[in-house]
Amino acid sequence: MKIESQPLRPGLVLVSLDGRLDISGAAQVEPQFKAACDEANVVLVDLSRTPFMASIGIRLLLTGAKGLRRKGGSMHLCACDPQVEKVLVATGVHQLVAIHATRDEALAAAGSSSGT
Repeated sequence: MKIESQPLRPGLVLVSLDGRLDISGAAQVEPQFKAACDEANVVLVDLSRTPFMASIGIRLLLTGAKGLRRKGGSMHLCACDPQVEKVLVATGVHQLVAIHATRDEALAAAGSSSGT
């Protein structure tokens, strides 16, 4: 599992995940993912290269989203693999974290919700 973190503007970070978000994948990216959520107010998470997500991956996303929400921020998921999106919807994640079809849609929503 690989993670890339890219600031898009002050307070807004794009995190791209590449690989399976299973037990080992989540362990590999957790420190950098947590750091991105701690440093930003709004985090866009590109899941286009994440073909599988286990419950530990969902936990990672929700923990980050809750931390962002506590400080008035938000998380936006985008470009999900269809199977991953199916899991996120089935588990109710979509009720807590916005899911967008594309990175551009997520960026537009983040811009309107972040107050930046």
